Amino acid sequence: MANTWQALSQGVAFAAAKSMHDVFNAAAAARTVDCYRFAMWNNQTAAVAAALTLMVIRRTTASSAGTAITPVAHSTANTALNANTTAGNGRTVTGSATFRRWLWLTEEAITTGTGQPNWEIMLPNTQIYLPTAGDSNLQPLRCVSGNSEGYDIQNNGAGAVGTADLEITFTDA
Repeated sequence: MANTWQALSQGVAFAAAKSMHDVFNAAAAARTVDCYRFAMWNNQTAAVAAALTLMVIRRTTASSAGTAITPVAHSTANTALNANTTAGNGRTVTGSATFRRWLWLTEEAITTGTGQPNWEIMLPNTQIYLPTAGDSNLQPLRCVSGNSEGYDIQNNGAGAVGTADLEITFTDA
């Protein structure tokens, strides 16, 4: 079983055309990174004017600046993550291919009712992309060793209110 890591960004503020969360494997990285699960939670608690925005998952070819985060190993026995494999939010990325698009409502969830923001905090609905969906015949989204590649969750729309938690679960081998 490959070393498994979870990169989690908490309370990321929406902004138009912003890379909200990414994992990047620089060309100098000696291992391949496979992304298996992409998740997003609506964690907005203060009242905000609703904004429907378009989100995308993309392959990236560059990532810099922004806020770095430290991925957490699923096991304390994992070998250290390669220093050239990084994660962060609000970073400047160069996108190349889009794998998934969906609409997201940045409004806060409420204690009564069943509006879209309430569905965005329920566990099954937070799993925004599962490339293999448990099928061993399908490839995960792969960052090949020796290439500068990564994947990000981007606010591709104009929504600029609210916050979200975002997660990418990946392995390195």
